[in-house]
Parts: sequence; structure tokens; C-alpha cells
Amino acid sequence: MFLENINDGLAIVIMLIAVLVTIGLGVLMFFLIKRNVMKEKEEHDVIVENAITQRAMVDSIKQFIKKVDRFGAMTLYYIDIDGFGDLNEVFGTEACDQILKEIAARILRVLPYKASLCRYKNDEFLVFIKDEDNKGRIEKIASQINEIINSPYQVLVGESLNLTASIGMVTYPQAGATFDELYSNLELTTYVSKRDGGNKFTNFYASIKEEETDNMVYFQEIKNAILNKEFVLYFQPIVNLKDKTMEGAEALMRWNHPTKGVQAPSTFLKVLEQSGDIKWVGEWGIESMIRMHNQMAEKFPTIPMRFSLNLSTKQLLDPTLATKFIDIMNKNNAKPDQYMLEISDFMMVERIAVIKTNIYKLRDFGFKIAVDGFELDGQSVQNIQRSPIDVIKLGRGFLKDIENNFMKERFLQILVKYAMDNNRQLICEGIETAEVTKYVKEQNVFYGQGYYFAKPMSQEAFAEYLEKHQYKVLLDDVSSLEDSEALFKDQDMTPEEEHEETPEELLERIARGEDIGES
Repeated sequence: MFLENINDGLAIVIMLIAVLVTIGLGVLMFFLIKRNVMKEKEEHDVIVENAITQRAMVDSIKQFIKKVDRFGAMTLYYIDIDGFGDLNEVFGTEACDQILKEIAARILRVLPYKASLCRYKNDEFLVFIKDEDNKGRIEKIASQINEIINSPYQVLVGESLNLTASIGMVTYPQAGATFDELYSNLELTTYVSKRDGGNKFTNFYASIKEEETDNMVYFQEIKNAILNKEFVLYFQPIVNLKDKTMEGAEALMRWNHPTKGVQAPSTFLKVLEQSGDIKWVGEWGIESMIRMHNQMAEKFPTIPMRFSLNLSTKQLLDPTLATKFIDIMNKNNAKPDQYMLEISDFMMVERIAVIKTNIYKLRDFGFKIAVDGFELDGQSVQNIQRSPIDVIKLGRGFLKDIENNFMKERFLQILVKYAMDNNRQLICEGIETAEVTKYVKEQNVFYGQGYYFAKPMSQEAFAEYLEKHQYKVLLDDVSSLEDSEALFKDQDMTPEEEHEETPEELLERIARGEDIGES
């Protein structure tokens, strides 16, 4: 019995030892794997020879601050490559890693011998220069960094690209007494450079926190909104005033803010343009519009619709825009003639080569091209007839004073004749009442858009609007108004009309440079 107890106790001890050894080996393996992962990460962070790791950089800065206290000086640069994330989709991770190595090597070439460089995040770099706070010298270095980054990079055989960087700069101890304070101000100065369009540097100054902190928070909110998919499209109907049918809708971007509610583009569009995210807006917008069109076509197969999307000048200056849009359409098997792209300044099509190339590529593919907010004046009416515009959307200014629109009506007559003769479409924006709708029809403009028909609405509300044919109800009211006025029209009271100048005669006078006045 005694021996049996000893054997049982020994077995338990052996089991406990085995368990402890297994746990110990597991812990050891965990730390070895963790160390190898961290080592691999650090090796990845050391992007080129003579660069250091992120950890080594932070430790070095903290140690320097501890050593010199407030009796030393240093400068930190934060270098954020503008729009680099988009390149991964185009060229792939391997090619982009090579570009980043080339960027790091270039930066090192313009840094003084006492400087350190590390890859701080994916496409962002941190530079530390000891014993340096001379404003002239540090701004000269920043300028050299911008310049050397902006030189062409060879990415594929026969293909190169140019990059820019947004740089923030701080000096110790003026911009902070700790690494965390310095880094916070680096983020702020880098944001200012990026917000202003990139390819520049911003040096820390005393009032920057007071002036820019709220703006940076808003900037970061918008970045998070993109990641969290908080942007949505709203739709405003475009109707056929004559046939009382649906023509389509303009897609308008909105930000569904988690605390402030639905935000209009005026609150965020400028920030998107400054940050470079406006490129994302275009691609997201057209893909979202295609999905919505497919849903509406399935739900309302008897209602033909064309959706339109606004393009800003900043978007049109992207040389890849047309190619990206065409690829998206092909990928989704979408028909381009069911979509319209709106621009605000048709004159820039001929003035700026990259915009002209984009517009003609998109039009040749099958998109309808519209000019938004067209102003009725003699020069514009002449110039529009030489442009690749399919649809002319009359600006709201035309409807501001319809009682005194004589000269604008004469220009509109020319435009209506041109549209009829050349298969162009006229749409009047800003219609807000039944009376204005009637007036627009009397000018032989038979497509309209405005608050009278509906304000921009969510996808769900737009589907309900179509289902209830609300546009027909509103246009029936216009017809009732026309019938009512026709009953009281006294045909015998029509005065004898004087000879009116024809549209052709008016155009000839404009071409001769005559002062035609406004009455």
C-alpha cells in the first residue's frame, strides 16, 4: 500500500513536471516567434542602408531630450508621400516597395551627416537632425527633400511617374518638451501641408495649434468617414415637362455624419480636394451610381432613367480619370449612354489638354457630357456651339427675374434652335414653383430640375417618389394652371407686334462685337 502511494505520488509529480515543461516550452516558443516577428518588422522598417528602425528612432529622440534637457536643439521632419496608397492598386506592392526604397535613398542624399531617417509608417518617413534649429537651414533642407522626391520614378518599362510629399517640421524645445508633444505638432504641420494640396512644407509656429487644431480634427473625421463608408448619394429628379415622364436624376454626394446628420458637399468637398481624396470620390461615386441604377431598373423596368454625376476641375485634371471610369463601367457591364457627367466650365475643355483628353475619351466611350450652371450671355451661347457638350443645364440665374428676361430670352431662342438642329438637350435648373415651370415650357425648354419637383433625397425616398409618380402629380398642377390662364386669354387684345430681330441677326451683331445691351 505504501509503495502504491509512493508510485501514485511520483506519477503525479512527473505529470506536473511534464505540464510545466510543456507550458514553459510554449511560452518560450511564443517569445521566440514574437521576437522573430518584431525582428522581421524592424528589418522591413530599415528600408535602405543607413536608415534606422522606428523604435530606434523614437528611443534616440527621447534619449537626446533627456541628455540635453532644454539646453540643446534638434529638428524633426515628417514626410508623407501624397496619394501613395492609390499606387498599390495600380502597380502592386512589390513595385511600390521599390519606389519607397528609392524615396528613402533620395532623402538620405540631401540630409546632413548628423541626421537619422526611419520609415515611420507605410509611406511616411521621420527625420531627426541633432543640434539644429536654424530656420533658414531647416527650410532649405525641406525644400530640397520636396524637390528630390518630385523627380520621376521608373515603375515599368517605358513608364514613369512623379510624386510629391507633404512635409511637417518642428524644432526642440520651441514646439514641445517631450517626444509626444513634438510628434503631435508634427502631425499638425504635416496636415497643413497636405490640406493645402501637398508638395510643400510647413514649419511650426506659435499660433498654429489655435488656428489649425479644429481643422485637423475635421480632416481626420473625413478620412475616417471614407473608411467607415459614411458618404452616400442623394438623388434629385430631372423630369420631362412636356410628356410628364421621368428623364433621370442627378446624383449628389452627402456625408451621413454620425452626430451632425446629413452634411452637404459645401462642408467637406474642399477638404477632399485639398487632401487628394477627390480621386476616390469620383470612383466611389460612379460605382455607387451604377448600383443604384441597377436597383431602380429592376424595380421600375418601364421607367427609363439616366443618372448624372458632377466632376470637379480637380478630378478632371487627373490624367487617369477617363481610363478608371471606363474600367469601372466595363467591370459592371454598365451602359454609358445611361449616365451623364456634368462639368461646370465647358471652356476649360479646350484650354487644358488633360481635361480635353479626359472629356473626349469619356464622350467617345458613350457617356453624355453636360455643362452645369450655364449662363445665358452672347459669348457663352456662341462658344457652347463649338464644344463637345451633349446637354446644357441652364443656371438658376436665368430664373431670378423672369419679368425682365427679354435679352436672356433672345439668347435662349438661339440656344433652343441650336439644340434642336444638333440633337442637344436643354435642362432648366432651379425650378421652384408651378408658375416658373409654365414659364420654362413657354421658352421651349422641356426638361426641368428643382425643388418644385423634389429636393435631393435618399435612395429609399427616391424609390418611393418613383413608385407614387409624384412628378406627374406636380406636372398635372402645371397643366391646370396653363388651362386656367388659357380661359382668360383675350385674343382680340393682342397688340400689333413690331419687327423682332431674328436669332441669326442677333448672333451676327454679337460676332461683330456690337454692344447689344440688356434691354
